[in-house]
Amino acid sequence: MTEGHGRARRAGAWPRARLFGLFAAGVIVFEGSRLLVRRLPITSLEERVFRAANEASDALRTPVRAVMQAGTFVTVPIASAIAFLAGRRRLAARLALGGTAAWLLAKGAKPLGGRPRPEGVLEDVRTREGIEGDLGWVSGHTAVATTLALTASPDMPAWSRPALGGVVAATGFGRMYVGAHLPLDLVGGAGLGMMIAAVVRGLPWLRGERGAT
Repeated sequence: MTEGHGRARRAGAWPRARLFGLFAAGVIVFEGSRLLVRRLPITSLEERVFRAANEASDALRTPVRAVMQAGTFVTVPIASAIAFLAGRRRLAARLALGGTAAWLLAKGAKPLGGRPRPEGVLEDVRTREGIEGDLGWVSGHTAVATTLALTASPDMPAWSRPALGGVVAATGFGRMYVGAHLPLDLVGGAGLGMMIAAVVRGLPWLRGERGAT
């Protein structure tokens, strides 16, 4: 291995303490949002945040829907393929594994929250696209986008990381804009994505560690 490759590998590997911290934070965010949606009605603050996004101008429809695709399942193989073609095979595997897990686990987690979509708890919701399923928490789009962004971040140039965060935020905004999710749904999805990214980045066989195959 050349010195340059060694530096690149070290740059892409987070220390275990940081991975544990990311996972623990994800647990807190995920479970905290779940408890809130199970025990409390929608608060005035959450409704105001949702209304601000949902009632935004129709002129935003095209750009919002374009960026929001970062949270769809089709983005997972696309991102993985780009990493593979760029010679980042471990990153490609992480993205494929993490993105798929986020998509599946978000669907499986919805009954744990049991909260309906916005139109099930609020009046005059603007629904701008067909929405599958009756349960809102957690947002699968936000889970996928968060997982992909956090999984890719250590392997990306520092200047690109704010853009990754912006894509995640825009995806969450978009889900409220189209009437699919309330804010705590997005929080839960982000927490799930944090946990998955921490696990995927911590797998020894994807870290390039000595003794891993």
